[in-house]
Amino acid sequence: MGHQGFWVTVTSKFFLAAASLALLGVAYGVIKGAIRRAEIEREVRVLQSEISEHKLKNEQLTRLIDYLGTAEFQEREARLQLGLQKPGENVVVIPDLATTDESKAGEQTPAETRSNFELWLDYLLGMN
Repeated sequence: MGHQGFWVTVTSKFFLAAASLALLGVAYGVIKGAIRRAEIEREVRVLQSEISEHKLKNEQLTRLIDYLGTAEFQEREARLQLGLQKPGENVVVIPDLATTDESKAGEQTPAETRSNFELWLDYLLGMN
């Protein structure tokens, strides 16, 4: 009779409802854990890419620091910033074409100082 009592209990509506709820609870926990694991993996990938970027920047800055400490850089900066030269060298200054063009553009002729309306009026009336 114990055997029949077991099947009666297992097949009862209450037991099936309780077992279904327990199964849903376990499934919810598994799905929630999988979602959380995926979020953590995505976050780890983002952090690893940031680490790679920072390592690259660090390497570039290290190379820059090494270059800034060289005699070549110091000599170049002394020439550019302080105008220093080696014995026997002559400094030749070549004017920058862009600055000479800008200075010429800044010089306006009297016709250029008049308004556009006045220039058109003179053109239409033949007063060039």
